[in-house]
Amino acid sequence: MVLIVRPADFSAWTVWRPIRDRLPIPSMVVAYDDGQRLIAAARKGRATLDLTLTVDSPYLYDVWQVSKGRVPERIVHTVTAKNTAEVTASYGDTGAGWASEERFGWRPWQEYSWNDDQRMVRTGTTRQEFVSAGDNWWQHRVQHKLMFMQWGQLAGGLTEEPRRYDADDRETETWHSPVIRPAVPASGGAPVPTRTGDTLDVRVAEFVDAEGHYSLAGDSEESDTVEARLSRNGQQIADLSSGWAPVPTTAQRARYRLDLTTKRSSEEWRYATRTDTAWEFTSARPTGDAKPLSLLQVDYRVPADLLGTVRGNRPHQVGLTLRQPAGVSAPTGTSVRAQVSFDGGVTWRNAPTKGSGTRYTATVPAGRGTVSLRVHAADRAGNTIDQTVLQAYGLR
Repeated sequence: MVLIVRPADFSAWTVWRPIRDRLPIPSMVVAYDDGQRLIAAARKGRATLDLTLTVDSPYLYDVWQVSKGRVPERIVHTVTAKNTAEVTASYGDTGAGWASEERFGWRPWQEYSWNDDQRMVRTGTTRQEFVSAGDNWWQHRVQHKLMFMQWGQLAGGLTEEPRRYDADDRETETWHSPVIRPAVPASGGAPVPTRTGDTLDVRVAEFVDAEGHYSLAGDSEESDTVEARLSRNGQQIADLSSGWAPVPTTAQRARYRLDLTTKRSSEEWRYATRTDTAWEFTSARPTGDAKPLSLLQVDYRVPADLLGTVRGNRPHQVGLTLRQPAGVSAPTGTSVRAQVSFDGGVTWRNAPTKGSGTRYTATVPAGRGTVSLRVHAADRAGNTIDQTVLQAYGLR
């Protein structure tokens, strides 16, 4: 191996990158003081070095050192259970093998996070992450692949709502778990479709995973394709494919339909390659302030591993939970139908569905390849959703 000894006034800090060609001889950088001792031992012929290398650490620390009222002469910060939360974070693989992630942090008096940098994480793995508790604000973001520019703040990817941690928090989070589809996340943070007077704002996050982490199309380096159209009483009134925008409408009560199609194709994106969703709802001019719209939502719970696959040699169940966006009463008098496809949507078969209220389960029969899902749900108020996700997850 090769040891590179940095000059005395140089830092030994380096970052390993999983891209680019690997050299047959490993090399590493050491600080000046350590390097001098190694050089002296080598010159005497008594240098033995054992290396144990870990390129993807199972631990991560996002730590704030806070001194209130003054700057201490000597700054010492000890990470303990009394000032730190523990997060068990799992990173699903979508085909890339590695992902970029960043937990943005800012103090209460800051308006935004500015002194942070993106990091790498091997997908398909779980990591113990220790996060400073208290009045610090945090927001985690995960891009499903390594960005072309692998420094600076991370742009795009799934994100969570800004939050704080308590010192006794012991939490789990999973990123890119199926089914990834357009939705209004229950976790908050993303836009909620609303009506203000005679104006509709029907924007919906195009990519949302099973835990409600969300991403908007165009917020990454992907060439995402989005088609969005809004109709009133069967007549199209807006084409929003080039970008979400407020839509003027009439005051009278009318029946609306929002059609949203997403397509994503790249080597790093294996599942949910195409989605087609149609929401139907009724709306009239509200009294008072903005009113959220009744876009019925389906949340999915798939027993998939971190590679996005389920054992295909036997049937399995997919959980289907119905809800409305925040501010809209929970759906009642509901019904659900589900279908599955193992050939990318060419042929479909019924998936027996059981349940009531807001919770249902669909039984997916044994199969091979990938599972595409097609779900129809309705409630007593006449709100409906028809959602198709091609290659939603895989079978092993």
